[in-house]
Amino acid sequence: MTRRRSSIKRRGKTGAMAAEYVATMYLLFIFMFFPILNLGTVGLNAFFLWFATNCAATVGAKSQCFQQAVQIPSGTGPWYPGAYDTARAKATEIRNMFPGISWVATATNPEVKAIAEPIDPAAGLSPYQHIGPGAWPAGAPRPDPDQYTLLLRVTINGAASPLIVVPWFNVPGLSKPMQLQMVSQAQFENPPGLLF
Repeated sequence: MTRRRSSIKRRGKTGAMAAEYVATMYLLFIFMFFPILNLGTVGLNAFFLWFATNCAATVGAKSQCFQQAVQIPSGTGPWYPGAYDTARAKATEIRNMFPGISWVATATNPEVKAIAEPIDPAAGLSPYQHIGPGAWPAGAPRPDPDQYTLLLRVTINGAASPLIVVPWFNVPGLSKPMQLQMVSQAQFENPPGLLF
């Protein structure tokens, strides 16, 4: 009879533990799975924001000029927009592909900047920067492509959104969009055109 009573007691404890497992798994699912899912989604959207910045810089660096549109061949060929407009249009195109990234578009967001860095820092030459829109300032020195590396830098101040926005829990990246600044640059392929 003793054996029979102990087996009944064991079955009762096992049933209670199974019921506790369900509650424990539910709590783990709520408090661990959803935050990890949100963090993973923010990470993926942060990559897409960087991707928009990188594509804008590489496409803009292939332009014929910085600001004004040019016609190639002159007078008869098609018009090509400048790097400023091309980079901003490419960033907006990629933003429209991925609903998890966003930014407030202004004249300086995405920021498109022309940079002239000295090739030999020991030569004592000063670096130059010009933030678009507009052509290289008329009074600013024209950097010599033999002494400077001409770059196009794109900066986007944007946000990467989580999968599930939780209004009562205020943590960027877990329950609301995370504000990020992404920067990418590429060497300008037509150095004389960067000054126009």
